[in-house]
Amino acid sequence: MRLLAFPWESAQEFLVRCIAAHPTVHPLVEQFRAVGVSRPVDLTDPGDRVFALGVIEGWVAQVGEDELPLGISELAKALRDQG
Repeated sequence: MRLLAFPWESAQEFLVRCIAAHPTVHPLVEQFRAVGVSRPVDLTDPGDRVFALGVIEGWVAQVGEDELPLGISELAKALRDQG
């Protein structure tokens, strides 16, 4: 997978949606929390990719792709390409 960068605010909005989408704290959320803004999050695990893409697709269904925060559409595309 390629390396993507997006604003901290976009990452925080993504995490809020990840937390809301899962009954317990998903391992992907823990990865984001562990690395903060200093290192990339590893999305090589297929389960993490499926979860992240599901969160983004639900988000798109609610607000439309044009309303996603900066970088989130690019993340979804990268996840689909990796699939």
